[in-house]
Amino acid sequence: MQRRSFLGAAMAMAAAPAWAQDFPAPTLKMVVPFTPGGSNDLMGRLIAEKLGARWGRPFVVENRPGAAGNIGTELVARSAPDGATWLFAPNQVLTTNPLTMRTSFDPLRDLALAARVARVQTLLVVNPATNIRDVRGLVAAARERPGQLSYPSSGVGSFQHMGVGRLVGDDMLHVPYGGAAQLMPDLLAGRTHAFCGALNSLLPHVRAGALRPLAAMTPSRATLLPDVPTIAEAGFPGEETEIWAGVVLAGGTPRSIVNAVHAALATLFAEPDVVAKLAEQGIEPAMQGPEEFAGTVRAELAANGALVRRMGLRQG
Repeated sequence: MQRRSFLGAAMAMAAAPAWAQDFPAPTLKMVVPFTPGGSNDLMGRLIAEKLGARWGRPFVVENRPGAAGNIGTELVARSAPDGATWLFAPNQVLTTNPLTMRTSFDPLRDLALAARVARVQTLLVVNPATNIRDVRGLVAAARERPGQLSYPSSGVGSFQHMGVGRLVGDDMLHVPYGGAAQLMPDLLAGRTHAFCGALNSLLPHVRAGALRPLAAMTPSRATLLPDVPTIAEAGFPGEETEIWAGVVLAGGTPRSIVNAVHAALATLFAEPDVVAKLAEQGIEPAMQGPEEFAGTVRAELAANGALVRRMGLRQG
């Protein structure tokens, strides 16, 4: 078994550069459908930098934020199916936006799912001025003061919206912003009160004492904050909010290219320096190939459909 695994990895490493040399486009483009600076941007740029250098060709990153990630996603869905344009896609754009917004793409029909690459650890925090110290306290405060407390998100149906909203319902006011960077000043100033976000963006504020962590919103504790309980340990099993991300191409891209992209990414995300760099940000490799990735998208669309109905969200 070890011999077959070694041979498979060696074949993938050999195949990707050969494919890159014959690639029809002299320049590759990675579309990140959000503003620079977040975990999606970090991983998209890491892939472009590493593979561009490895293949000896320009691999540019283009941030195309807007409409909760739909603008960048629609750009890739409409691109030529030649594998030259990649999308770094978090699960929100593939498994939530189609349920809560009017989109011009079907994630399983109009996109080629090449590889899920990683999971991002998530954290539920509050501004310390609230004097809320645990998740039960947050839910109780929301019920005792309906409409007086608020939580921000990067948009309706975003993981930040659903992460807090599934706990507090309509008792807290949801305040959508244009992105995570825009909402942070109000959260730190105490103008909004609770937030569910990616660990890497929240960790500096937690360590500075500007935000208080209540729970890791994942099945296991955050590796960089091991003393913070999971949401299940805090008394709310089944309320986990997972963020994962992958690389997708335009629908109709030849399967040989899709498979080659997966092989290249599987090799990259197993390299020790890449694993270490991601771990510093609370990100862990979670590789899936095209078939398994598609199965994950189908399953999450079904689960999110139930959650959207429970939270009373509607397509806009």
